[in-house]
Amino acid sequence: MPSPDYYRKQAQLFAQLALACRDPAVIARYNAMALEYLAKAGELDADNIDIATPPVLQGDRSPMDRD
Repeated sequence: MPSPDYYRKQAQLFAQLALACRDPAVIARYNAMALEYLAKAGELDADNIDIATPPVLQGDRSPMDRD
């Protein structure tokens, strides 16, 4: 199975192809493909999360972070 980095590189390639095109239908298709590859990379990233590492909560702030 390809790695998340592979899917990110494919997404970048299709995004660049979309920028080089003039046909709106082709641009839309390349952008859709780029988003699909990014979604696949995100799915693989989610599958590889280390369960032993707790997520950082937004409310976690140091006393030094006062506004």
